[in-house]
Amino acid sequence: MTKVGIVGGGAAGLFAACFLSGKKVSFEILEKGGRVGRKFLLTGHGRCNITNRKTPADLKNGYHEAGNFIYRAISSFTPEDAVAFLENELHVPLKEEDNNRMFPVSDKSKTILDAMISYIGKENITTGFDCIKIDRIGERFEVTSKKGEKKIFDSLILATGGNSFPKTGSDGSGYRLATDLGHDMTELIPALTGIEVGEKDRAFTSSLAGVSVPAGASLYYDSKKRASGEGEVLFTHKGLSGPAIRELSREIPRDIGSRDGWIELDFTPGRNETELDSELAEEILNKGNAKLTTLMGKYVPSSVAAGLGHRAGVSGIYASESRRAHRKACVRELKHLGLSIGAPSFEDAYVTRGGITCKELMRETMESKKHKGLYLIGEMIDVDGISGGYNLQAAMSEAFIAVNGICGV
Repeated sequence: MTKVGIVGGGAAGLFAACFLSGKKVSFEILEKGGRVGRKFLLTGHGRCNITNRKTPADLKNGYHEAGNFIYRAISSFTPEDAVAFLENELHVPLKEEDNNRMFPVSDKSKTILDAMISYIGKENITTGFDCIKIDRIGERFEVTSKKGEKKIFDSLILATGGNSFPKTGSDGSGYRLATDLGHDMTELIPALTGIEVGEKDRAFTSSLAGVSVPAGASLYYDSKKRASGEGEVLFTHKGLSGPAIRELSREIPRDIGSRDGWIELDFTPGRNETELDSELAEEILNKGNAKLTTLMGKYVPSSVAAGLGHRAGVSGIYASESRRAHRKACVRELKHLGLSIGAPSFEDAYVTRGGITCKELMRETMESKKHKGLYLIGEMIDVDGISGGYNLQAAMSEAFIAVNGICGV
């Protein structure tokens, strides 16, 4: 009987084991930690946004540069297939929320994790096996642990995760296993994470910690706009977070500190600067007894308006006594709030951008082009999606086609 090894007990490895269950093969998950699914429990802020019920054609646009590569996988095991598997095989009822996001009805990642472990069988999971070396022995693979244990498999799935949330075991150590086997990798960058602002702007964001506001967000460095988006922006004690900011994080180079980088927020993305200026001028004319910060409160929460007013130098100034320069300063802060930034950290990043290059994998099966019988899936490869269930769907789809490749389906 064919023996399949799965190195890594995260989302991709667990789903690979699920799909191997019932096949005419034996399999074993090798997890270096004391338990599987540690990072999986954090997904969707603990609620587990397991997939996104869009069509594969629509879904692929959320995978950035890897959209064309991943399309084969998400077309082979679609979000509808994922929903059917979770509900009919794992017996986890799901619900659909805004923007086609799917969650377990329980709102707990643990519900899905427990169901997977039960489906796989604990006898097929080995914890505390820290794989440090893989050797090719003829057509088979010998896996060696840090303690010197050795196991031999006919086929091997590498699903060791990325470099994000290292405290869960996803510390990037698995990349070396692949590179030692001759695979190349691209630069690793934290993605789907918050961004710390510079010291001079820290007091501003800290004073608004917990406040969320819709805004346009643009990334600048080397004096050029590099990326932009729109959505909710959350102020934190250290800087910025929220969907709009997390989507920009993957675009920030690791050496941003030497490249004069900043985030610019636009709190009125539906109006251009001239329109906002005219609108604010009319408000000033009609509401002379109001403070300028009160008038700014039409566009942002009052606490944000107060902070912007302080930056604009108009705190305490009434509309009736304001000048054109005061109005222009208000417009500047509402349309072009610039905050200096540093490089994001992997510590709280949900995803890693970069990893083992996709060009070295067969997109039909995720099999290595360098080693027959070796499959690479999950966050360790250079595929990262936007938030909203994209990354877990990719993990499931990659696991599915890898298992089909192993079983000759």
